[in-house]
Order: sequence, then structure tokens, then C-alpha cells
Amino acid sequence: MGWIRTDILRPPQARGGHVQALDGLRGLAVLIVIASHLSNAGWLPQPGLVGIGKSGVYLFFVLSAYLLSHAILARSPLDLRRAGYWMNYALRRVLRIWPLYLLVLLVSWVLTRLGVTAWHYQLDTAALWRHLALREGQSVLWSIPVEFTFYLWLPGICLALAWLRGRPGGRWWGLGLLLALGFWASWRWPASAAPTNSIQLGYYLVVFLSGVGAAWLAQQWPGLRRHARAWRVLGWALLVALALATPGLWVALGAKFNPEMNHRWFAAFGAGWALLLLSVLWGGGLVSRLFSSTPLRLMGMVSFSAYLWHMPVLQGLDALGIRDWGAWCLPLLLGAMLTAAVVSFLLFERPWRDVRIWQG
Repeated sequence: MGWIRTDILRPPQARGGHVQALDGLRGLAVLIVIASHLSNAGWLPQPGLVGIGKSGVYLFFVLSAYLLSHAILARSPLDLRRAGYWMNYALRRVLRIWPLYLLVLLVSWVLTRLGVTAWHYQLDTAALWRHLALREGQSVLWSIPVEFTFYLWLPGICLALAWLRGRPGGRWWGLGLLLALGFWASWRWPASAAPTNSIQLGYYLVVFLSGVGAAWLAQQWPGLRRHARAWRVLGWALLVALALATPGLWVALGAKFNPEMNHRWFAAFGAGWALLLLSVLWGGGLVSRLFSSTPLRLMGMVSFSAYLWHMPVLQGLDALGIRDWGAWCLPLLLGAMLTAAVVSFLLFERPWRDVRIWQG
């Protein structure tokens, strides 16, 4: 446990004001995704968690938008005019995604060419190039083009907000801008028309804007944090609401509930996760302690690796007949997923975390 705390849970040096509870929220996000996929594959028939996986990805989007926009908006106007700052932003975003993503793509391409059909990602040469060009996203890889495209949008949004906050009534103008962008995105890319696992940012833009909105509220209305008890109550209410959004629960109660609805509740999940994030930051109490716990923080720190590798591990062990190994098969599967995630994090994520070209 001491090794985990000092090695894996050590926050990146490049990130000031690290909040441990947000690591735990990221851990919740990846656990939701994994639990849904385990249910899809028949590993968790009870409770039925089919259909909840997308909500975990939306939490990833909200967290990413919050952390990045909060960091940008905390910079001085002078910093935001420096080319070095934006060069560093671009480098950090590339290093966050591409080393591990590229490894997964190349391993998948090699195994596909070798005829290993048990490997989850089947990529021929044409599919490899489409994934490299962010024009395709097989299985969970759909979220990579979405996230990376948002990295290109975010500087413009934050620069507009930074300019507005210097104007009279700027915080309200900034909030109005985010709301206007959200309504425009919902009109331009209606949720009802969203393809499953679309790689277009537009359908999910309202989710990312919710994270930016949480950062804007945190910086422009700091007095809201004084109402800790209200935030604690809201935090628990939002966690209950998440449970109530589980299709299997409604089916157990004899009600009809289409699992596809969770795949298109972009605005609802964006707003809900953003408010939960603020509740964890400002509420204190058991909710904050829960997300600051070592198990959830560990899952959060290795969440990207866990997200990319859990399906190959699941499908590979299934092909080896792990379901016939008795009562220990599920713990062994979960242990293999965690081991793959930790090893991947240590080898292909952590070495890049503190790399930057601008020291400001």
C-alpha cells in the first residue's frame, strides 16, 4: 500500500493544486464503463448494468473539460498571450493520449495480421490509418477522436471567457456564452440523431461545456463553496440519480426503460456530473472522503490504461475458458484487468506526465 501511495498515486509535478477526490471520480468513471461491459458479456447478470457505460465516458469528458479549462482560466492574461504556454498545452495533450493510444493500435494491427481473432480490436491496415487519422473509433476507441477534437476547441472557448471576465458583468456574460454554445450544439447536433459511438465532437459538446461551466462557476462564484451542507446533500442525491438511471433497475421494477436513452442523455449527464464534481470539491464529508479513498484514486490514476485494455483482457481470458475456472474466475478477471492497467500506466503513461517545454 505504501508503494501505491508513493509511486502510482504521486500527482504529476506539472499539475498545481491537485485534488485527490477528482482522481476518485475518474476511478468511478472507469468502473462504470467496466461494470457495463462485464454485464454485456454476461459476467455480471445481477445486478444488470447493461446500458450504463456511456455515462462513465461522459464523466471522463466532464472531468477533462473541468481540469483543463480551470487550469487555463487560472492563468494570467500575460501567460495566455505567450506562444510557449500554448505550445506546452499542445504537447501535454498529445502526450496524454497518443503514446498509449498508438501502442494499442500497433499491437492490434500486428495481432490482426497474425490472425489472432480473440484480440478485441481487429484492425487491418486501412483501419489502422483511419484510427491514426481520428476518422474511426472501434469499440471504446470512439472516445479518442472526440476527446482530442475537444482539445482543439477548448483554447478558443477559454480565451473568449478570459476576455469576457475583464468586462463589466463579465462572469454573467461568460455564463451566457457557455449556455448559448450548449443550446447551439444541441440544435446543431440533436441528441436524437446521434449515432451510437459517434466520433463527432458535436453530439457530446454539451457534455464538455458542462465541465467548462463547472470551472467557470468555481472561479467566478467562489462564495458558493460556503454552502457545504447543501453540496453534500446534492452529491448524495446525484449518486442516487445515477443509480436510478440504470436500465436494469427499471426492468426489475417491471417498468419499460430503453437502454439506448442513456446513450443520448448528453445534457442531463453533463449537468449531473458537473454538479457532482462541485459537490465533491465543496461538500466535504463522506462523499469527498469516499472519492479520496486509495482504491478509487488508484483506479482513477490508471483509468486511461484500464479503459483501453479491459476489453482485450476480458475477451482474451474468455477465449482461454476462464469462465470454467470456478468461483474465482471473476476475481481473476478483475485482477488481470487491474494488473494490465497498472503495468501499462507505469510503462506508457507515467513517463510522460511531467514533460513540458514551458516552465511558467
